[in-house]
Amino acid sequence: MLTARGEETDRIVGLEMGADDYLAKPFSPRELLARIKGVLRRTRSLPRNLRADETRALRFAGWRLDTVARHLTSAEGVVTPLSGGEYELLRIFLSHPNHVLTRDQIMVLAKGRESGPFDRTIDLQVSRLRQRLGDDSSDPQIIKTVRGQGYVLAVPVEAEG
Repeated sequence: MLTARGEETDRIVGLEMGADDYLAKPFSPRELLARIKGVLRRTRSLPRNLRADETRALRFAGWRLDTVARHLTSAEGVVTPLSGGEYELLRIFLSHPNHVLTRDQIMVLAKGRESGPFDRTIDLQVSRLRQRLGDDSSDPQIIKTVRGQGYVLAVPVEAEG
């Protein structure tokens, strides 16, 4: 976060909101560069299970997600547009098939922060993603709700080189 507000309270709030770092103006370009390199170093040292994977495409339930072009294609070859949030949510589910993910886990994986007690953002995005996939919300087969726990991608996923 780069800002003119440099008070301790402002820095704490910025970091608690999810900033990886906080730098107040005025700053030296060398300090900014050093901080950027530090953030990049930390992301490269993520545990293997949290690193972005090199898979070009993923297949599931008759769908194909091209992770380079960010295209979702049906079995009939129709490209379905996805918003940025829908794409990220689908990537999270495809990276954790058959594992129940809580709303908090999804929020941390997607946004790097926990959800609030009344935050229904994930529920809304799951609903929209189900619509895109043609997954009947009254009896979903692809993304299932696990009452009191969260959501699970309930279909096998195959990776393409």
